[in-house]
Amino acid sequence: MEQGTITAFLAIGAVIFIGFFGSVIFNKLRIPDVLILVFVGIALGPDVLGDRLDLVTQARLDDINQYRDLFLSAALVLILFDGGLCLDMRAVIESMRLSAFVTVLTFVIEMMAVAALAATLLGMDLILALTLGAIVGGTSGVVVIPIANKLRIQPQTKAIMILESAITDVLVVVTALTLLEVAKIGDFEALVVAEEFALKFLVAAAIGFGAGIAWLFVLDGLRKQPLSYMITIAALFLIAGAVETLHSSGAVAALFFGLSVGNRQFVKRRLTSISLRVPEDSHIQQFHSEISFFVRTFFFVYLGLIFSFETFEAEHLIVGILMIVAIVLVRRGTTLLPVKAGYLEKEEADALFGLMPRGLAAAVLATLPATMLAGEADIWREGYADDFLNITLIIILGTTILATVLSFVIERRIDRKRRMELRHRLNNEG
Repeated sequence: MEQGTITAFLAIGAVIFIGFFGSVIFNKLRIPDVLILVFVGIALGPDVLGDRLDLVTQARLDDINQYRDLFLSAALVLILFDGGLCLDMRAVIESMRLSAFVTVLTFVIEMMAVAALAATLLGMDLILALTLGAIVGGTSGVVVIPIANKLRIQPQTKAIMILESAITDVLVVVTALTLLEVAKIGDFEALVVAEEFALKFLVAAAIGFGAGIAWLFVLDGLRKQPLSYMITIAALFLIAGAVETLHSSGAVAALFFGLSVGNRQFVKRRLTSISLRVPEDSHIQQFHSEISFFVRTFFFVYLGLIFSFETFEAEHLIVGILMIVAIVLVRRGTTLLPVKAGYLEKEEADALFGLMPRGLAAAVLATLPATMLAGEADIWREGYADDFLNITLIIILGTTILATVLSFVIERRIDRKRRMELRHRLNNEG
């Protein structure tokens, strides 16, 4: 066995161990393993130990980068499918309208606030500044879903959080890519972003959900066969790939495919005229949770690997922090609207406010402008590539740290309120 292969085996084993213990720490202390894994990636990367200990050298990182799009796309599909499996269908129906309103409003205002800072502090062209705003304008299902599933909050609030992360994964991608195309051709129509987003989301959601219902009949026929959860992964990637060929979103299709499969009993009750025996099978959820863990672990380590100290400047840190402040202020305002409208209690809205981390979509898109606009000298300069990547990483880490702290504080506050309500109820009964 070659030395490079031996090193890869050791690195893979070590990363999985670190990911596992990071997950244990998260379950006990609510500290997301995202932070641990990113810093492990930085340590293993070329700038720290990679070249010195012959771990992940720059040459090996370049080889890994050749498969970046495949790996990150697969990660997004698997994470959103796992999120769909964990969602309660009734809570989704109850919270869909509220989720869409809060999500779109928050995204648009955050994008504009970040764009204003980028244009003012970095001298970016307006379209480029809006592109950066779009990239960091949405929450990440990779981080939100695991935290939301652990929080002791109402199912409706949990559904809003997960749906927000799913919607913004699509909204971020569609908006950023559209703005980059505008930057290349110099033409813009105000309704392009909204139309493309609506079409991609609705088509993908319909296909994914319909395919999920059809897959329940397949699972019904395979209920006595071993490894039916493994064949579900094959179906997942076939559906996601087919949706992508229609120029829609395979990630959204994965979310709604998981929503169908994860809500077997709900779907069964709505198909009363059709014979469908759908036993509760926890193996599928368990298996995909483990797959999700594996993918998340290596994604965030990779995010640390691509960070470079040589391109990092104090300006990136300052601008990144100011953008985080803008994101916090905007999100505080928009998440209080459901409270004023009577849809959520204050504690539930606080939990919604706290889950603001950026992640997968932002990391992927931060590398695209340098590729798409390399020849556009009028609006693009070489330093912008480092601005996009480093500022995005700062915002990912900063918002994840904030989500960690706020989710811990908010959960304690919710527990304290429930204890007080229980004590008050017992006193009244006594």
